[in-house]
Amino acid sequence: MNDNVAPVAAAVIEAEAVVSEAALLVEVDVTPPRKRGRPRKDAAASNAAQPVMALVEVATVAVAVAAAQTPPSTGKKKAGRRPASPSELVLTNQAALQYKAGRIAELLARLYPNPPIPLDHGSTFQLLCAVLLSAQTTDKKVNECTPALFQLAPDAAAMAAAEQADIQACIRSLGLAPTKAKNLKAMSQLLVEQHGGQVPASLAELELLPGVGHKTASVVMCQAFGQAAFPVDTHIHRLAQRWGLTDGKSVEQTEADLKLLFPEHQWKELHLQIIFFGREKCPAQRHDPVLCPVCAWAAVPPYNKAGSSPLKAGGAKAAKAVKAAAATTSRADGKAAKRGRS
Repeated sequence: MNDNVAPVAAAVIEAEAVVSEAALLVEVDVTPPRKRGRPRKDAAASNAAQPVMALVEVATVAVAVAAAQTPPSTGKKKAGRRPASPSELVLTNQAALQYKAGRIAELLARLYPNPPIPLDHGSTFQLLCAVLLSAQTTDKKVNECTPALFQLAPDAAAMAAAEQADIQACIRSLGLAPTKAKNLKAMSQLLVEQHGGQVPASLAELELLPGVGHKTASVVMCQAFGQAAFPVDTHIHRLAQRWGLTDGKSVEQTEADLKLLFPEHQWKELHLQIIFFGREKCPAQRHDPVLCPVCAWAAVPPYNKAGSSPLKAGGAKAAKAVKAAAATTSRADGKAAKRGRS
């Protein structure tokens, strides 16, 4: 047993033994009265119960003291995230969807040959902070806040030493500012204590940091360390469904589908290319697919209608529409192949 837990367990066991022994000595019933009927008025029993109750109070205090001696949790998250598997749609229509994905990748590469990282930063640590802050807000708003934040705390050591209130003041215009300020400080403290103030180049270790999820860790891995990762957020998830490349029930499953459809060397650029394309040409609301360079030929029902946006991930209608479109694409590819042989 852990040395920190032992005093608590010992106090509880001892308290239970003392209470049981005292109850037997005074022969008193310490069970609560029945719900129905009048409670028994037994002065002798009431007087006899007093020492038992006193012992219970003493034991309770002992447990509280022992618990207070136990050091608080470090807040470190548990490992063990299991990667999602590709959807049945992609597994059963892989060749047709890879062809479609290839056409989309070619178009995006022409539009955005060298996509820049949209978050301003001067180091890997600052990129990690900026990506953490980007949840539930826009990159533009993050870039407006980070100059003051990084002047206050340019590295992990400075962020760990800064007051949480000062951190929050720098990012107060962002959504969830109190939680993000708390996570920035806790994350920085863990980096200083366990990684010498440096950002680890490991997806698993990044995901153990407070406030860092799989998407944030994936962005840092591919954009800062050049490792193979395909960060998928709700925006990429939305476009992948609109284009019929997935019917994933979550962003994790959509990530697995896209990794199967696009070659690994394209992941880093595609992550940014799809984001820029969604902002400039393929918005979620009031979108006309006829005027969209991709949706004009790639969007699947019901997303090919003006003003449409993907249904809830994993919805029955969405899955049916995507499967039908994949089958149509497969038949068209078969006909094209026959014409090429003739």
